[in-house]
Amino acid sequence: MSTEWVDEYAQMIADCEKREGKLSDWERGFIDSLDQQLGHGKMPTPKQIERLNEIWERVTA
Repeated sequence: MSTEWVDEYAQMIADCEKREGKLSDWERGFIDSLDQQLGHGKMPTPKQIERLNEIWERVTA
């Protein structure tokens, strides 16, 4: 199984964590939860990916 998606999402999560001040409490919890999920090798759902993309776009703009 390719780990390419893990690396991509892990980088997006790291980018968000570096900008923690721009995250709401809910977003911080979501990012932490997603980070743990990836750590266990579980693929995010399409909805989780969409939400991560939205958060990432906003905090890295």
